Amino acid sequence: MRGVFLGLSIGIFCANFGFLAAYTFLPLYALRIGSSMGEVGLLLASYAVVSTIMVMVLGRLSDVGGLRRVLIILGFAASAVVYWLLGSSNVYIQLLLLCGILGVTDSAYRPTAVAVIVEITPQSKVGRSIGFFSAFMAAGMASGCLFGGRIADLFGLQAAFKTASIVLAVGTLSSLVILKSTGRRASAAPTQGAGRTKGLAVSRLQFLVTSGLLLLCLDVFLRNSGFRVVTTFLPIYLSELGAENTLTGSIIAVNFASQVAFMPTMGWLSDVVGRKRVMSIGMLATLMATFLLSIVRSPFEVIPIQVAVGFSWAAITVSSNAFAADVAPSGMLGEMMGTVFTSMNLGGVGMPIVEGAISDKFDLRTTFQILSLFPLAALILSLMLQRRTRENKKERALEVDQNKN
Repeated sequence: MRGVFLGLSIGIFCANFGFLAAYTFLPLYALRIGSSMGEVGLLLASYAVVSTIMVMVLGRLSDVGGLRRVLIILGFAASAVVYWLLGSSNVYIQLLLLCGILGVTDSAYRPTAVAVIVEITPQSKVGRSIGFFSAFMAAGMASGCLFGGRIADLFGLQAAFKTASIVLAVGTLSSLVILKSTGRRASAAPTQGAGRTKGLAVSRLQFLVTSGLLLLCLDVFLRNSGFRVVTTFLPIYLSELGAENTLTGSIIAVNFASQVAFMPTMGWLSDVVGRKRVMSIGMLATLMATFLLSIVRSPFEVIPIQVAVGFSWAAITVSSNAFAADVAPSGMLGEMMGTVFTSMNLGGVGMPIVEGAISDKFDLRTTFQILSLFPLAALILSLMLQRRTRENKKERALEVDQNKN
């Protein structure tokens, strides 16, 4: 299974390289061809809307037979084609259509790739495996921002999209190894008081509520409702502060480079101290980073904030994915992963349009300060989730004592 892990990890590295090399500079490219800030928000929201829908649909579909591995390969290959077409487009409506298509192709591999890693990993090491796999994601994102910015300065923004396409084609070939593998288990052992059989017997909504997954998804949604808008407009914000494309890419890369170190650490920590505690720490770091971004005066002041952003996202990503793996009923691993990714994407559906319109009237500093309310709400909710877990543990302990007596 090490060969499968390595092959898929290289594939996800290339996929995230391509995504960030293209996505980071898409707002700037859209502005260059005459789009307004509101249209930029609509452009990115189209990706978010489609991916939000499709990540759940394809996640559930991946639980059928051996489709999970096929979807990953098709998602990689189709995304490479979309990036190439983005680099050949110079009309807004073409960009809008391609962003929608990218929402489909991107959703084919994001939840399914993590599900494959969970399948081939022993239960006691799920958090660590997800952490190391996520480190490959982060390394790809960091490299995509860094080299994408340099390529954009040397050869133009369109060249960054075509480079993304070529790199992802390599990742597609690397990932073919997963077609030969089979998972060791359909899902992880039952925890959080929601067992496999019970999870299938009750309605999906009841299961989401009783397992705590619904509260977790709402928590992640609130976080991303604020901070994904920040990351969407960060390249424009840095440009306003005087950063060129290379510096913009380098600063954004600091976030993902930090995640390379933090992802495995957060995976280990979530196995030791619990998923929800790690998530609460991540929400606190997000709140601080969002507010601090609104008061910087130089692009170089953003660098340490990007380290905090990397820490927060590593904590939230690993803990939420590991939690979903913990509670997923048998045969529903892909669907539960899709549920978590859907909640992440929902935060980026309408907010880029709203905040794009706001920033047309006000400045981005004011916009960022308003957005800091969302991670504040997410922090409060994560603390509530911890409290609920402690209460559930006390109730189960009391039930055990009563049964003994």
